[in-house]
Amino acid sequence: MSFFNSLMVRVLPAKIVYNQLLKKMKDHKSFIKFFSKQDPEMFSLLQEKFLLYSLKNNAVKVPQFKKFISSKNVHVASISSTKGFVKHFPETNKQNYIYKAKKLEDLTQGRDLKKVSLVVKSSGHSGKQSYWLKSHNQDLFLHSTMGMGLDMNFKIYSKKTLVINGFILGSWVAGINFGEYASWNCPSINIGPDKEEILQTLLDLESQFDQFIISGYPPFLKELVDFAKSKKFSFKRSSVHFFPGAEAFPESWRDYMQTEVKGAKIISGFGASDIGLVGGMESSDSIFIRRKSLENKELHKALFGDVEETPMLFQYPLSNHICVNKNNELIFSTILPETTEPVMKYNIKDQGGVLSYSKMKEILSKFGINKEIKVPLPFFYYTGRSSGAVNYNGFFIYPENIKDTIYQNKEIASSVTGKFHFHSGYTSKNNKQLVIEFQLKKSKRPNPRILSSFTKLIIKTLREVNGGYRATHIKFGKLAEPKIILHSFDKFPQKKSIKNHYS
Repeated sequence: MSFFNSLMVRVLPAKIVYNQLLKKMKDHKSFIKFFSKQDPEMFSLLQEKFLLYSLKNNAVKVPQFKKFISSKNVHVASISSTKGFVKHFPETNKQNYIYKAKKLEDLTQGRDLKKVSLVVKSSGHSGKQSYWLKSHNQDLFLHSTMGMGLDMNFKIYSKKTLVINGFILGSWVAGINFGEYASWNCPSINIGPDKEEILQTLLDLESQFDQFIISGYPPFLKELVDFAKSKKFSFKRSSVHFFPGAEAFPESWRDYMQTEVKGAKIISGFGASDIGLVGGMESSDSIFIRRKSLENKELHKALFGDVEETPMLFQYPLSNHICVNKNNELIFSTILPETTEPVMKYNIKDQGGVLSYSKMKEILSKFGINKEIKVPLPFFYYTGRSSGAVNYNGFFIYPENIKDTIYQNKEIASSVTGKFHFHSGYTSKNNKQLVIEFQLKKSKRPNPRILSSFTKLIIKTLREVNGGYRATHIKFGKLAEPKIILHSFDKFPQKKSIKNHYS
């Protein structure tokens, strides 16, 4: 009888179940076979087991969490199910939880910073830094989870693979963590977004590996492919695949990349500094479902509701629990027993939805799609930021960043109404572009001089207040500069709205 049957999972303490799971994960190949054969309900039981354990453990061992539940009059002992947690536990966020802590150790289990192996950071809209602590103990599970995802999609355990890490390297979670997690499963090299060095690495090592997986932000990966084409570099020499992350992209972008690099598999991942790198991952199944939704409006509505765009679709691992609030915001809980800086019912201001494995099967069956989903894990989809922040090159640009620009310069401030619209998207050539549109006052007309002033000041301000943009602009220069559009008062596209619009 398998150790992981419903009775054993229900009866045994969470730590024992977790340790047994870790032991099984050490043999990656056998675990993948075991994993794919499990009843989806088993994973629901495991998630609930870890969720309730983490909730009660954090209430005792994490000082700031203890203060939070006390201030909210939450009786943790009375919460005995996932449904009870979702219904009765209040949301946490940076403002009501993270920023309330005086010291980092107040956010950690047992105030033990000696177990911390890595510190990463994220930047909020106010420019205030948040620091997130990781440990080797919690990473043991996530290393294996990443390896399993890479193997299911790219067969890294049966093919001699080199991962080329093209994410921006630094204190953000994507670059450093992805490189580390990948290296636990196969050889990796951390180059960062350097086109020339990546191509040179492919040339130097093409005969020594069966395949290469290049990670990076979608705009950079597209730029890499275009640069290779301009240099008459042929990807045909090697088997090259891509692992984009940190922002959404349309299926047309995936089509473009696969047209330019024949045979390339493109699998995206979802993560955040707050919840860790392995928040979710695409699969061949999730991509299939996403593409089907583009062909059938009714299927699209059944999956994503009234969302007009086609969201990114991921499956998420046992390390997280995800639910959705009334504002359609994704609410995350990090539920591994070894999580150093845990968060519970935490709102990172990402919008989307959640679909259980069984619900996904039900919807597909209703539309006559008898698809075997290889990984019996739940799904979630991501539509964007509820805070008005715009994802650009893997970092978020906030409305406050634009407002800072308007009111730093008297000429600009006196020329505009204060209303603006900014968004990121792809040009007809599949290049990522940040576009900012301003409404001029009735007495003003667009002219090259004020347009130039706007552009220069926006770049200057974004570099000053947004660390992600600064790193991107230093690396890419003009390619990272936004397109500024000045509209006459009557021609502003959002003139009927009393609020600024961000997309």
